Amino acid sequence: MPSFLRPGIFRVVVAAGLLLALGESGWANPRIAAPREKTNILLITVDTLRADHLGVYGYSRIRTPNIDRLGKSGVLFSRAFSHVPLTLPSHCSILTGTLPLLHGVRDNGYRLPNTVPTLAEILKAEGYRTAAFVGAFPLDSRFGLSRGFDTYDDLYGSRNVIRDLSFVERKADDVNKKAFAWLEANQRDAFFVWIHYFDPHAPYEPPEPFNQEYRGREYDGEIAYTDAAIGRLLGEMEKLDLLGRTLVVLTADHGESLGEHKEATHGIFVYDATLHVPLVFSGSKISPPGRTVQAQVGLIDIAPTVLDFVEKPPGRLMQGRSLVRLMRRDEALSETPCYVESVAAMLDRNWAPLQGLRMGDWKFIEAPDPELYDLETDPSESQNVIAKFPERRDRMKEALRALIRKESPPASAAAAQDARDEETRKKLMSLGYLAGKASGSPKERPDPKTMIDMDNLFNDAIIASETGDLERAERLYRDVLARQPDFIVGYEYAAYNLYKMGQLKAAVSLLKKAASANLTTVSLVSRLGLYEQEAGSLDESVRTLEKAVGLDANYAEAYNYLGVSYFKSGRVKDASAAFQKAIALDPDYSMATNNLGNCWLALEDYDAAARTYEKAISADPGLASAQNGLGAALYRKGQIADAVARWETSLELDPKQPDTLYNLGRAYLRLNLKKEALKLFEAFLAVAPPQKYQKDIDEVRGVIERLKKEIGEKGSR
Repeated sequence: MPSFLRPGIFRVVVAAGLLLALGESGWANPRIAAPREKTNILLITVDTLRADHLGVYGYSRIRTPNIDRLGKSGVLFSRAFSHVPLTLPSHCSILTGTLPLLHGVRDNGYRLPNTVPTLAEILKAEGYRTAAFVGAFPLDSRFGLSRGFDTYDDLYGSRNVIRDLSFVERKADDVNKKAFAWLEANQRDAFFVWIHYFDPHAPYEPPEPFNQEYRGREYDGEIAYTDAAIGRLLGEMEKLDLLGRTLVVLTADHGESLGEHKEATHGIFVYDATLHVPLVFSGSKISPPGRTVQAQVGLIDIAPTVLDFVEKPPGRLMQGRSLVRLMRRDEALSETPCYVESVAAMLDRNWAPLQGLRMGDWKFIEAPDPELYDLETDPSESQNVIAKFPERRDRMKEALRALIRKESPPASAAAAQDARDEETRKKLMSLGYLAGKASGSPKERPDPKTMIDMDNLFNDAIIASETGDLERAERLYRDVLARQPDFIVGYEYAAYNLYKMGQLKAAVSLLKKAASANLTTVSLVSRLGLYEQEAGSLDESVRTLEKAVGLDANYAEAYNYLGVSYFKSGRVKDASAAFQKAIALDPDYSMATNNLGNCWLALEDYDAAARTYEKAISADPGLASAQNGLGAALYRKGQIADAVARWETSLELDPKQPDTLYNLGRAYLRLNLKKEALKLFEAFLAVAPPQKYQKDIDEVRGVIERLKKEIGEKGSR
């Protein structure tokens, strides 16, 4: 990105963040400690973990000794189910005890309404210290789950673009490091700690030695690695003498299809491959231990169960029930239906939503082509028997509709009405979720079962783009959009691929085509404004991005992009306000914080600039542009040596950063380090795009000629 601050010879970048871009671990059996006033709670959620890929659930092709031991020493639920096969909505259900029907988070990228209390808020009010350590961007604090946590550690990097396929993540051991430090510092207090491991999520890339042991079965390798990390966590808690007074809850947000029903990963269908999850409660308060409970339960039951263990009533909106009686007695409670849904494909693909009910050994799925499965005789859900059992179909269909009516209170509808753009509200109305006239029946949209080949084609295009085969990706995206012109998310990914190919005008044109067809999600409109900015159409970009923040006032990226367009237009104070709004939505949004630092630098408040850059670096130590900006602020403060050190750090992080190469080269020149300056200026010419840096390139070429002459003359003496 070109320099536009022009602080003398020094360059800083306002970046939109577009292209980014072990065995058992010595864990011993828990010792029962002396009774304390409160029981600690440790909630472990493993992303994308199928129950039937764990040893304790009968899978023989994997070693998961730590999870297995939890299951064998505690209580294991053999029939636990997620309500939605997506990370953020499912975790909202886990931590609020409510269905998506109530909490309103139907897809990744939504925001949990403040009206829905969280387990952390309830326990914090009871005097617990609360902390969360999450492994990936879908659970970023900006999405609302940080409420109630004293510490919410989501520091995993700066590539915070929701629609990128590969979410920013950190490995399980990196999550553990942060958690271990917190546990050691807070071991004397009663605590609720939530630890989230993202590793089994695609793409499957287990580290050594699991990549070798599970070659060809990398998904299992990721699970085995995560199990080893869990063993290290439990070993650390044992070392701190915490396990004996801690209730450990282990579960997953959803499973993984692994090609079943032709679905490669998850998020489209509501079959058990993506909904059957492990659920284990372990600890000294579990009595009797070593039990397996066969009753069907849902993830919304976790929060009320935890509260029951600590002798607190369930939250006022919780729709789940406590499972304590099931754990402590042989008698079974009456089994409640389990609601399941997948409506994300309606929101970003314009396909029909899926809503269903699990009752006993039967599952009903409402769809354009509805489905009914006898799970006792057909656990793989391969035979749709809806035509054979019309009475059961009708009973379950009415039960589903009754549950939706009962569990969709006006408060949740109002929250959703405020949270999303008009097009999304219309789609949710078609579910009967919001009051008002539906804009179209779900039956008018294609059934996901008939569109799964399209989804696989789309994923092939994404993989081709991510692995650098941009031309093939472009052909595949064209095919997708030709087959389905209203495939909303397809326009975003196709435009992104065109951007990477250097076809910026084509990217803008494609997104404008989508917008003109009223495919105006906040994500798509924000990306259009970003590309208009990159193309130099700043007035258009500002108008587009102002529309984006009007569509969804909680979309942090739109404020960051808007701030950049304001800044480039010379509206520095407006830019500062936009960046501050983005940071208010996500306090750890390092790129927006970096950009705010650039505003302070432009306003010549070098102390504020330095403090702000330091905050950006604290949130993301690998953010090279913040190191560059801090160097510029320090230089202006007269701290030359410190400035040089920051620029050298910036280049260690990103050796091809044009602005830092330029800045450090000029600093070396001032310090009479001519040979070092020459190398940096030559490196600058090698990486600086002419369309953005032409004036600087012309200047540097002249400096290089002079330096070569001076160095040559000195050497000849």
